Amino acid sequence: MTEWYLDGRWGQVLGIVFAAMLILLVILMLGLAIVNPISILTFVLGLGALAALACAGFLAYWTWGLSHASYTLDRNAIIIQWGAYERQVPLDAIQKVLTAADLKGLRLRGVLRWPGLSVGVGSAQGLGPIYFYASQPLAELVFVQTATRVYALSPAKKEDFLAALSERQGMGPTQELEESERHPAIFDWQSWRDPMIWGLFGSSILLWVLLLGLLTWRFPFLPPEIVLQADAQGVPLLTGSANRIFYLALLGAIFLVFNGGAGIIFYRRERMLARVLWLGLLLLQSSIWIAALSILLAVA
Repeated sequence: MTEWYLDGRWGQVLGIVFAAMLILLVILMLGLAIVNPISILTFVLGLGALAALACAGFLAYWTWGLSHASYTLDRNAIIIQWGAYERQVPLDAIQKVLTAADLKGLRLRGVLRWPGLSVGVGSAQGLGPIYFYASQPLAELVFVQTATRVYALSPAKKEDFLAALSERQGMGPTQELEESERHPAIFDWQSWRDPMIWGLFGSSILLWVLLLGLLTWRFPFLPPEIVLQADAQGVPLLTGSANRIFYLALLGAIFLVFNGGAGIIFYRRERMLARVLWLGLLLLQSSIWIAALSILLAVA
């Protein structure tokens, strides 16, 4: 068994730089949101900071994967390791070893790429999906084709790797293996494919985000004192400063944490209970929306 490493130093450096730049952008946007008066700009900056933080985490994850990437070769299989991902490619399943010149109509839309890193799924004319686990330019990659897919690899010592692969294929396998993949268990959670989660829990989150947008948009136009509660005839029962309208957003966040969190906890064992909790959460978020609209319309 021989382990082949990738020359991923340049890709790791750029990945760290890109992630650091995004973190700085997050800090900048949060700083602008804090120093400026509350307005729709506050909401936009907050969303932008959240998106930039998510992108930084995404880049950091795949950069970490590159720093823990290797190909292990024996008589039975190539084991591709990329961070928490592992793919097993049996040698007797390999039909061809190709170069970039052999591929026609190569498409890389699903591949995360920058100099020194290529990871993701591409395609080419007449071939199945192409799984990239590489750190070199296309011209230097080794494309290993099986019956169902292609793997794009970039061992640091390409010629030695190809010679070792040919030698082990000639020796024949000592056991039968299947083409397989191992990845973090979180990606196998059935919850990702449950439409009830996206319909109930997802809608509740969306309502809360839109509520924040509405409140920050209207806040600059509110008077210093607003009516928070009135009777059936419109007589004020409770008044307060305008910034107290954000208590509605805080209440919505509390419901998201407790109802949403409880639903996640109970989902695997008591799915019906989880869905009831999320349905209740959606109704609560809707009621908060009604309260917010009532206050804002009364001011208008």
